[in-house]
Parts: sequence; C-alpha cells; structure tokens
Amino acid sequence: MEIFKAYDVRGVYPTALNEEVALKIGKAFGSYNPGRIVVGLDTRLSGPSLMGSFVEGLVSTGVHVADVGVATSPALMFATRFLGCDGGVMVTASHNPKEYNGFKFYRRNGIPISYESGLNRVQELFLQGNFTEGKGTVEKRNIHDEYVSFLANNVSFRRKPSLKVVVDAGNGGGGVLYPDALRKAGLTVSELFCELDGHFPNRDPDPSKPESLSKLQSKVLEVGADLGFAFDGDGDRLAVVDTDGSIVSTGVVFSVIIRNALDRAPGAKVVYTALDSMAIEDVIRKHSGIPIVCRVGHTYITQKLLEEKASVAGEISGHYYFKETFGADDAAFACLKLIESLVNTGRKLTDYAKEYPKYYSQVSEKSRYHIKESEKFAFIEGLKTRFQREGYRIDTLDGVKVIFEDGWAMFRPSNTEPIISISYEAKTQHAFSKIEKIVNDLVESIPK
Repeated sequence: MEIFKAYDVRGVYPTALNEEVALKIGKAFGSYNPGRIVVGLDTRLSGPSLMGSFVEGLVSTGVHVADVGVATSPALMFATRFLGCDGGVMVTASHNPKEYNGFKFYRRNGIPISYESGLNRVQELFLQGNFTEGKGTVEKRNIHDEYVSFLANNVSFRRKPSLKVVVDAGNGGGGVLYPDALRKAGLTVSELFCELDGHFPNRDPDPSKPESLSKLQSKVLEVGADLGFAFDGDGDRLAVVDTDGSIVSTGVVFSVIIRNALDRAPGAKVVYTALDSMAIEDVIRKHSGIPIVCRVGHTYITQKLLEEKASVAGEISGHYYFKETFGADDAAFACLKLIESLVNTGRKLTDYAKEYPKYYSQVSEKSRYHIKESEKFAFIEGLKTRFQREGYRIDTLDGVKVIFEDGWAMFRPSNTEPIISISYEAKTQHAFSKIEKIVNDLVESIPK
C-alpha cells in the first residue's frame, strides 16, 4: 500500500485514503498496540470522518480511546504521556496540502513509530486482516489547560518579557493552543489565521515555503511586533519572521536554541542531521557542546535524542526537539525557548545572524530529481562505489554523503517517492563551484 510511508500513513482523500481504509488501519493498530490509546486530529475537512472510522476500528479490537479532539502533534504526544496511555494517534497530513490526510503513530510516552520500528507490522496486519477482537470504549478528554501550563512552566525568564509576537497558525490545530501558551508565558500575542478551517483559505499549510509567510511578514510590520511565528497544519513545524519582516533561516533559529541549551547545560549533547550545514556543528563546538549526527526524520531524531540523553535537536525543515518535551518536536516550545534566549541575553536575532558561520550552500526543496523507482536505490549504491573508487571519504548514514576537502555533497533517495534529493555546501565560492559541477554531471546520469 503506497499510503504507508517511512514515518506515517498519508494519502489523498478519498482516493488513496478513505473511511473504509481508516477502519482497517484502526483495527490493525489496535491489534498491534493494544490498551489505552489517545487520538486527536488537525483541522482538515476529512478529519472527523476518518477519525470516526479509525476509532471504530480501534474500539473493535478492545482498545480504550481517549479522544482529545482538535490538537497538534506535539500536544498529542504530551497527552500520551500525561494521560498514561499505551500509545497515541494523530489524524493529520502535517504540512501537506488540504486534499491530503493521514495518521501519525506513537507508542507509550509519545515515542513516534517509524516504518522500521513498527509501522511495517501495522501494514502487515492491515493487509492480512488478522485483527484482534474486543469491546473497547471512548471517552472525551480536554488537555488544553494542562498542555498550555506545561509549555509555560518549562520556560525561565530572568526578567519579565515585554515582547509582542504574531502567531500565524495557518488555520491549523495550533490555533486552539499556541496563542494561549505564549500569553500564559507573559507575551503579548497578536493572532493571525488562528480560526480552525480545513479549507486552509489563507496560506499553504507548509510554512517553510517563503510565499506562505507574506501575510505574516505584513502583520509583523503592521502591529510593530518583535517576532512572528508560523506553524504547519499539525503544529510541529516552525518558521520565524523578524521584527523587520525578514524571514529568519532555520539554521539561525536552531543556533539560538542550541546556545540557549548549552548556556543552561554546558557540555551537553546536541543532535543534528547529516543534511544540516557545517555551521551547526561549528556552533555546537564553539559553545562547548557535543555534536551528535543523525539521519533525517522525526522518528530517528527523537530516538537519537533519547538514546544519547541530549539536550536539544533540530533539522533544517524547522523541527526542534527538546529534553524537556521528552524528545518531541514541539514548535510552540521552540518559540518559547527562542524567546527565553532573547529575553535573558538582551540580544536580537540579527545579532545571532551576524555571528552565524557563513558557508556557500545549496539545500532546498528544488534540489529534487525524478528517477525510475526501480533504479533509485541502485543509483545510490553506484555513487557509493564510484566515490570510494575515486578515493573520496563518504558517509552512508543517510543516503551517501561525499566529503570533499572544503565541503560536501549529499544524495538521498526518498523513502516514499521516485526522487533523489541532492544538497551540497562549501567553505568558499571556488570550492562550491567545483562541487556544483560534479553534482550537475551526476544529475545528467540519473535514469529518468
């Protein structure tokens, strides 16, 4: 089934994913992960119907469901821990367009389940139709106040914050939680698109697209805000706009969060991905942290943070993970930690941006190339062999990353699409041009 992805279940409604499929997935997950399961959803129009069928499937296997209603994925992970449940499921397609929907799965303590760590077994049960039978129950639970308090109580300001911020929820699930959390922490909040609307009438659910931030930029200037925050459909991805309306790079945001964490816990471990800029490792080492590299993907990063007992983690897509959130990528908590750093140091984001190490980089969603599905992984294996034969040092943690004297290039096969993603970076313009030529020559050899 193509709807079973590396980290979740996702597809277009109602062609690839519909109520009948949701019912079977509920039965499969209930059979795989019995007990008490918390379930929530984002604002997508198909959400209530899909969630109803999914919950029906869970209950038919004997699962006891705690329904928290409209929420965010970070809040769902919190609820799984707070309510002491055996697992959790968020009905969402995250940052995908409105016609998509899906399911994110968590085990006890809100630990995400990847294809390798259990979703493959759910898929097997789904296909086999070999489901447990039982008679479960459904109860409504409201975790709004507890989650908002959890966020606000885990931030420590040395002086009363006087910042004004704009919260752009993009009509997603963050609208019911995040403005309240920031207000409880003492901030002045101006709301933008916080009304729940699964049509997503005001912008794309993905805030990492620059065009998704134009209205937030205008609002920040209009109200004279110090910062603007934009979230995706399920509230785990963050984009930041500065007081002058400029978009702040995720690298700079992560660098501030890293420095804040290391100020509070000198010598702590920080997890970053193989796709991150060399600047991130520079920041970690400069501030006496221990860098730990990891594969791209929230399930891998949460697992690595917990295994290494790291303080914080992040990735260039705008996901940030924290020890305080038990490894969850919580965008609202990232906002608060960013603000905590600015308030306690008296510095501005522009100060951090000036200090952020400069490299020449090509890391974007545009660097994605179609390839024949049947040849995707063979192409990557061929690159490994070629670069090893030519004497280059390579890293195979996530695809193949070629280490040059003054930079790197990374080739990653998509887990879900016939796509090869290519990113590269260098210390100088000359080195960047050399790496770019190598990459362009290889692009020509991709089997279309």
